Order: sequence, then C-alpha cells, then structure tokens
Amino acid sequence: MLNSKATNFLTLPELVFTKESSQFKNTLRLHCKKTTKEEYCPKCATKSTTCYDKRNVSIKDTPIRDKTVYLKIQKRRFFCKSYKKPFTEPIQGIIKGRRTTNRFRKHLFWCATHFDNLKNVQAKNSCSSWMVYKSFYEHADLEVRKLQNPWGKTIGIDEHSFIRNKKFGHKEFASVFVDYNKSRVREVVYGRYGSDYWADDNLTSIPGRENVKNVIIDFAPSMRTFAKEFFPNAKIIADKFHLVRLANHAVNTKRLEALKDPKSYLSKNRKSPLRKMLLKNGKKLHFHEQRALMFTFDFHRELEACYRVKEMIHNLYEIRGYKRASKALTRITDFIASLKIDTLKPLRKTLMGWRSEILNYFKRRVTNGKTEGFNRKAKLIQRQAYGFKKFSNYRLKLIYLSR
Repeated sequence: MLNSKATNFLTLPELVFTKESSQFKNTLRLHCKKTTKEEYCPKCATKSTTCYDKRNVSIKDTPIRDKTVYLKIQKRRFFCKSYKKPFTEPIQGIIKGRRTTNRFRKHLFWCATHFDNLKNVQAKNSCSSWMVYKSFYEHADLEVRKLQNPWGKTIGIDEHSFIRNKKFGHKEFASVFVDYNKSRVREVVYGRYGSDYWADDNLTSIPGRENVKNVIIDFAPSMRTFAKEFFPNAKIIADKFHLVRLANHAVNTKRLEALKDPKSYLSKNRKSPLRKMLLKNGKKLHFHEQRALMFTFDFHRELEACYRVKEMIHNLYEIRGYKRASKALTRITDFIASLKIDTLKPLRKTLMGWRSEILNYFKRRVTNGKTEGFNRKAKLIQRQAYGFKKFSNYRLKLIYLSR
C-alpha cells in the first residue's frame, strides 16, 4: 500500500519502491527501480530482454516539506543483439545524462519566477546558481514557444536602453513589439533600426503581418520606414505623447535661453516653480499660476509664443473629427512659420514631415501607452537582475513575464 501511494505521489509510474524511505536530517532517500521485463534499443529499436548488468544512480527530485528528496534508482543495462552493445533503460520524467528530474527543474523555474532573489531559490532547493539559471531559461524557452500566435490588429513599437557598449561606451538598445489585442509583448529585438528588425529571424517568422491595421510608433524615421514595409496594410500612427514632449522641449529650451540673458526677469533659483507651470497643461493651472505666467510673458514675448504653440498642440488632441484636426494642425504650422523663432523650427519641420501619421490618430484614437508601460516593466526586470550578459536570456524573461 505504501509503495502504490508513494508511486502515485511521485508521478513516476514506471518506478516501484524496493525499500522503505530512509531519512537523514533534512534529506529523504527513496529506493526504487523499474520493473518492465523488456526494453528497446535507442539506436536500432530492437527488443531486448537480456539484462547485461545493474547500476545504482542518485536522482534529485522535488523537495517535500522542505526536505531534499533523492531517488535511489537501480538501473538495468540491456544487451542489444542487433547493435551488439549494451544500453541503459530509460525512465520517464528523467532526461538521459541528467541527475535531476524534469519536475525538479520545473519547480526551480517556479521558484525563480516568484522568489525575490537567486540566493533564496538556492537555499530553498539546496542547489547551485548554475542549476537555477539553466532550469529557468530552459523552461522559459518552452513557455515562450507556447505563446506563439499571429500578429494582432494593433501593434505598438518602442525602444529602450539595454546595455552599455564596453568597447565604445555608448548605449545599446532593444525594441519591443507589443500586441494590443493580447496585451502582451509579442517580440523583443536587439537594436532600434529597421536593419536590425529585418535581420531578426524571430520577428520576421511571425505570420499574419498583412492583417495588422494599426502601428503606433514615436517620431523615429527608420521605425516609420520599417513599419510601412513590414506591415503593408497598416495605418502608421505617431504617438501623441511624444509630440507633446517635443513641444515641451521647445518651451523649456526657450526658458533656458532666457535665463542666460543678463537682463532676464526670470528667477535663477532651482526651486522656482516656473518650469513646472510652463510645461503643465494650461487648463489645469490655478488662477495664481496663470497670473504669474502672464506677468512673466510681459517681459519675454518669445517665451509666450512658444507657450502658446504648446497649448495649441494640447488643444489639438481634444478635437473630434479628422477634418477639424487637419485644419487645426495647418493653423499651428502657419502660426509657427509667422513667428520666425529658431527654437520652434525643428517642431514645425516635424509637424510637416509627420502630418499624415499625426492625423491618423484621429481615425483610430489609440496611443503608445501600453508600449511605454511594458518598457517600464523591461527596465524593472533589468534592475532586478542587475543587468544581462546575453540578450537571448533577456528576451525570454521579458516575453515570459509580460505574457
């Protein structure tokens, strides 16, 4: 009765116990063997019933109540008459050449996913860091393969810093492709240019790219070129957050220029709230903040003009309807051209060059918010791991944890 219950509990149906379990401190040893009368040669599939010899092996299994479990298995070696060599009988749940069961490695994978750090996983399972590392990425690869599915209708693309180049010192980037329909990271690519994307086999092998209807990107020309070629039937949408950020950058640049002027009336105190008031949406300002800005603009007219452009872009995204938005965008570009301020020239160039992508937002009304959220999660994973040496491991962990 003990043997049948223990066998069912161990979920290794081919094994039966030959001795009672022996316990030493925090270690549990279970003696067992396989009872089949015949085996098949792994080389030629010839049936063999002749036992050549026997060997004892110790296989580490999943812990039971914080006790380390070892399966002491008596393995038989059969002689193949056709191949004329002996072979060891296989055991279900144990891969050839390993000293651990498959479920022990799966248990390590679960611990590595839910525990705070690697040392806790090692202490819980009495194993090395190499074993945890190997088990985690081995099972992460299997789990990621289960998540394979075609492209969704809406895709978000964005890049984030991955590692610093040791030779030249510059930052290397990774790009995430987010499936909005499944709300998960579909693929991660090393690099941030179209040539990097085309060279990645994991990305180009995903089926169904002709079914993608919306692709949301930031203002990166190489990313736009890639999206047009890779997703031929999709509308390219420029993210509104990045456009507002460009307007804020123009306002802040003009503020810093005004600070350098010795005749400036702006406060040089770092704790001055002027910067926050300038970058804040005008409709959210309190009355005293509006009064302070109006007083500042009396002495800095160019700063006022930049602020007005920024507010016009804020108001642009409150408009309903493609035609109305198109007319409003034309008014913004014409207004910037009439100002003749050097700080606003790059912004006008962006508005003119990305006009169709900006206006596509008013047809679909989707943003890159989900992609930015997964970018944040990617950086959190990097901090928790204290960096990654291999991009392949980083890719597996990010896709699995963002599923």
